[in-house]
Amino acid sequence: MSSCLIADDSKIMRMLLAKIMENFGYAVTEAEDGEDLMQQCEKNMPDLIISDWNLPLVDGIDVLYKIRADKKSKQPVFFFCSYLKNPEIINQAMEGGADDFIMRPFDEDIIASKLKIIKVLRSVKHATTRL
Repeated sequence: MSSCLIADDSKIMRMLLAKIMENFGYAVTEAEDGEDLMQQCEKNMPDLIISDWNLPLVDGIDVLYKIRADKKSKQPVFFFCSYLKNPEIINQAMEGGADDFIMRPFDEDIIASKLKIIKVLRSVKHATTRL
């Protein structure tokens, strides 16, 4: 089973994303801030990370740069999920090694399409959850 780590300071957002990813067959863990995200990655790097850009303690972009700079560890698929629609921020994320950027609001179908594009999701049976 593939693993997914969801990092967001909103408990509700973590719960909703966890439900979607569990529907896709992922084993999900959660982090409420950037430090927690980094600590969990050091212990056991997940296959996929979905992170908010603005995390308490350490920003999501800083976490991305640290993960991508560590050439010895497994490199997970990394998605940002945010309300931020600033093209400069999106470019910074993509140039830093993010695999994609999910804009809020979104639903299961949007996440499924993003995961299918990078070939980490084949087929899904699910009920749509709008976020």
